Amino acid sequence: MATTKKNEKNYRIDFASMTLIMTADFAAKAYDPESTEYKILQRLKKDFPDLKVERKTHRKPTSYTTSKSNEKFYHNPYKDITRDNMEQFIATVDDKNGTYKKEYDRVYSYALGMGKKRAYSIVAGWFLDQFPKYRTDPFYYYRNRPALIPFKPKTVEEGSQAELPPTGTDG
Repeated sequence: MATTKKNEKNYRIDFASMTLIMTADFAAKAYDPESTEYKILQRLKKDFPDLKVERKTHRKPTSYTTSKSNEKFYHNPYKDITRDNMEQFIATVDDKNGTYKKEYDRVYSYALGMGKKRAYSIVAGWFLDQFPKYRTDPFYYYRNRPALIPFKPKTVEEGSQAELPPTGTDG
């Protein structure tokens, strides 16, 4: 059976399960007896009497739930937390002594010692622990200066070259 390119996007037939799957737009147009969609649907029902008709449903958007705060997001919460964005944010909200920047550099140098693959997750984890409202209310940190949360590695793997200098040093 030949179909036009336009109709291929609006419906498809699964011959194995004898099902016509159509879009909501195709279904709405098929209610009008004068429309092309109505004629296609009637012709298919006549040619295939056992044909089941189903509407294509939209995929449910992926939702992410953070493990610590149980926040729900409909996009990846780490999407915009890049190294550049973290550094820009820290430079904007940091005090004159550069307290956050020193700790960031310390964590970053430790993370690089753990290996490039793990470095991002270590640094981003510290960043989100230090600035938990970054995703929901980043302007909170322009008005408030939370105390520095020193980074504590969860575990140090054997054979890793990562050493963590004391808090308050440049690394």
